[in-house]
Amino acid sequence: MPISSTFIDRLLASVSIVDVIGRRLTLERKGSAYWAKCPFHGSGEERTASFKVYEETGTYHCFGCKESGNAVHFLRKHDGLDFIEAVETLASQVGMEVPKQEISVDTSQATKINNRAAEIFYDQLKSVSGNESISYLKDRGISGETAKFFQLGYSSNKKPTLFENLKKEFDIPDLEESGLFGKNEDGDFYDRFRDRLMFPIRNVKGECIAFGGRLLKDKKEQAKYLNSPETKTYKKKYELYGLHEIRQIDKRPESVFLVEGYMDVIGLFQHGVKNSVASSGTAFTQEQLRKILSYTNTIFIVFDGDEAGQKASWRAVENALSLMREDTRISFIFLNPGEDPDSFIKKNGKDAFLNLTKNAKSFSDFFMDTIKNVDDLSTVEGRSMAAKYALPLVRKISNETLKQVYINEVSKICDLDFSKLIEGSSKIEKKSTLPQEEVKVTSKSVLRKSVLGIFMGLIQHPKLASMKEFNKIKSESKFFFIKEVKEFYIENNNSPASVIFEKIETEKIKNIFGEALVSEIKLSEEDAISMICDCLEIIQQSESEREDLLKEKYGLNELSSAEKRELQQIILKKAKMSQDEEALIRNLSSK
Repeated sequence: MPISSTFIDRLLASVSIVDVIGRRLTLERKGSAYWAKCPFHGSGEERTASFKVYEETGTYHCFGCKESGNAVHFLRKHDGLDFIEAVETLASQVGMEVPKQEISVDTSQATKINNRAAEIFYDQLKSVSGNESISYLKDRGISGETAKFFQLGYSSNKKPTLFENLKKEFDIPDLEESGLFGKNEDGDFYDRFRDRLMFPIRNVKGECIAFGGRLLKDKKEQAKYLNSPETKTYKKKYELYGLHEIRQIDKRPESVFLVEGYMDVIGLFQHGVKNSVASSGTAFTQEQLRKILSYTNTIFIVFDGDEAGQKASWRAVENALSLMREDTRISFIFLNPGEDPDSFIKKNGKDAFLNLTKNAKSFSDFFMDTIKNVDDLSTVEGRSMAAKYALPLVRKISNETLKQVYINEVSKICDLDFSKLIEGSSKIEKKSTLPQEEVKVTSKSVLRKSVLGIFMGLIQHPKLASMKEFNKIKSESKFFFIKEVKEFYIENNNSPASVIFEKIETEKIKNIFGEALVSEIKLSEEDAISMICDCLEIIQQSESEREDLLKEKYGLNELSSAEKRELQQIILKKAKMSQDEEALIRNLSSK
């Protein structure tokens, strides 16, 4: 069964949304609310904070992009977690345990197929056909115990194929969507992975969602490593190989080593370093970094010691800038060319590898050293080039304290007042994004404010959901959703507004409800009743006026095709039509 709403209610009541978001964004208190630059639009480069966090309701709302939600929503959106991961993360922060029986086991068909494929690959590794794979692992110093822990497998190139095995258990369309098979020119399915050592890629819950496969013998016509394509259940930019495995040992590791390859993770594990993860067949992404930072604040990035490894390290810097906080510790370990973590620890041992952390280059040192090497700083032109290179990078930093420190350091390097460049570029951007003329207030904005007012009244005084005035909203009204929201309040008596928020499915309505949640306007019960009645009256009047306007335009033969359809829908939805309206419908239908 899924996680119950009762548990979610208790969890949201136990966590401080200010604490959750404050660990990830720089919050500034203004009155009873907190504000930040929105992390979901503008890459944290907003000039004015638009992201409001309201502790009283346990919610946030951005007045720029309209993103709203509670602590669970924020972790899902910001950290790239799924629902279960977000709930477990919050629960661990407040010492609550998610009841195991409440964790949903409703896995997708694609996941079930991948789980079954992982079992078959594992069995094939232990069979006679897997002898070559076993020999390869032994040559790499990997024990049977380690292979079992990571559930390594072997994809045979002999009959019966994986497809032949799985089509007995699953439907063909589901097999096609799993990412495990391709189609030839004749339309026949073939196994994507053949004669390869297989690495199951698991999500945090332990479900197999994809695979990596390595050729046992290098072949010019084939890539050494082959990875699953993206599917509905596998998004490469979010997933990390080994994260599930290290969390079996330590739910919140003190630090994590980020490496490049599957064998790096396994090789380090074999030698006792059991806290490493690898990007899953893709360049390291910001989403992956967010996921790691939800479990630890200390990361050591150990990429290969070649030019590609250096470039990958710098990409990690660019991805990390907007996520850096005062307590974030990201450092870089650069190995000698031709060396990788697996080969290093095999040759030098665990202690030598861990000693590398003592001389790891800090994030800021790596950043500043890179800026220094952009050009010849002894020339005016070189310092100008360095400043130009640093400008968009420093602007990415959302933490104001850190940003100021970086501005000061770049100023020293380039021998100029870098803060003025930052300020100037922000002014230019702001000017370029201003509308050409002031937007006029429209009837739509009035109606939106009316809906907002109704939601504010309901949020602050839930018992008003039983007001008979809501019956003014008829089933044919495009504002019927208001009635649905008030029904949520009646059905979920005493539930916090953040739980009601969960039940709203339409994004536009969620945005307005989210804005109402963070409103600091306090309404007495009397004022709330008055506001709800007035707003309902405005909505009712606007719908009546709209109908009259469309009928008037019909009489003048000025209706557009879209307006004709709109008028038809308004009239058809009525429980009872007048004779004139019946005639009007016949005429509209014949045109």
